Amino acid sequence: MNFDLVSAAIGAVVFLLTLFVVYKLAMAVTSLGDDEHDTESTQDRLTMEDRARHRRVGFRRRVGRQTMTMKVFLGAVGILLVYFAIAIYQVAQTGSPAEAAYAGYVQYGVAFLILVGAGVVFKAKQDSKAGEVQIMKEQTGGNSRRTVKFDLRLAHDTDNDTTLVPQLKSNPFLGLFWRPLLVADDPELRDSDHRLPDDLVFWEVPDDESAVWGDRGEDATVRAKRVRTVHNPDRAADYEIVPSERKSQSEINDLENDINELEAELRAERIQNGILSEKITDIENILTNEEYDSLHRVKQAQDALEDEKDDHQQQYDEQQPASGNGRGQPAPQHN
Repeated sequence: MNFDLVSAAIGAVVFLLTLFVVYKLAMAVTSLGDDEHDTESTQDRLTMEDRARHRRVGFRRRVGRQTMTMKVFLGAVGILLVYFAIAIYQVAQTGSPAEAAYAGYVQYGVAFLILVGAGVVFKAKQDSKAGEVQIMKEQTGGNSRRTVKFDLRLAHDTDNDTTLVPQLKSNPFLGLFWRPLLVADDPELRDSDHRLPDDLVFWEVPDDESAVWGDRGEDATVRAKRVRTVHNPDRAADYEIVPSERKSQSEINDLENDINELEAELRAERIQNGILSEKITDIENILTNEEYDSLHRVKQAQDALEDEKDDHQQQYDEQQPASGNGRGQPAPQHN
């Protein structure tokens, strides 16, 4: 009897510890921080500003925010915990030895956890092989979007500032295995003469300002005017994304900033020109005044010279002796 109680106590402790670890793990992997789907109104937020707000999110609400895949995983873990609880209860009721009763349950549980972990790791590894190109077609009647999955391992840059990416099928096989899209699988390309049926379908993605690539090149968003089918056998691409002629909002902002900078420089140049014009006017006034003074002094000098000349002539005339008929003519001579 004492052995049964010890086994039951050990089982209960193991179950509680397992439940605590799973709870902590679930809270860690489902942490969202601040609620991204806050439904409080503006008035409610203003009212709550003066009160202390709870930053904790309940377990049920936190789980409710998760994706369907995460919910299925947590549900499987919950079923496993229920399975362990039933096993512990049966061992406590029957009084079987702990090492014999737990052996089968532990084997199944460990195998289940290993399979779940391996599945999660394998799924993540498979998803890491696939990139994504979001094509935003800008049309007059409205924009449309198309998603193209591609194999990251075979994507490579070209010499004309583009990237060639091999397309994958939209849906992986069994939700795990990505499959390449072949020319024979594409209705628009299967009748082409310059491609073999087992050739991969390549897309040519621009690397200019119309495309925004991820840090590792795993995804791209392209603003496209249209998608054009390539029928040139000398080109490796089967589809070409023609960049949009419209500017993006960031490009428009850059242009506006450039215009503002140019206008500021123009205003500064105008101010500088005004200052220089004032200085030039001052210099012209100074030169004009100096020229006037110089001309005035020259005029005064000329007048002084004329006066001096007249005085000198008068003195010369006065120094000549009076003779003859009084008219200044010499007297006649007699023989």
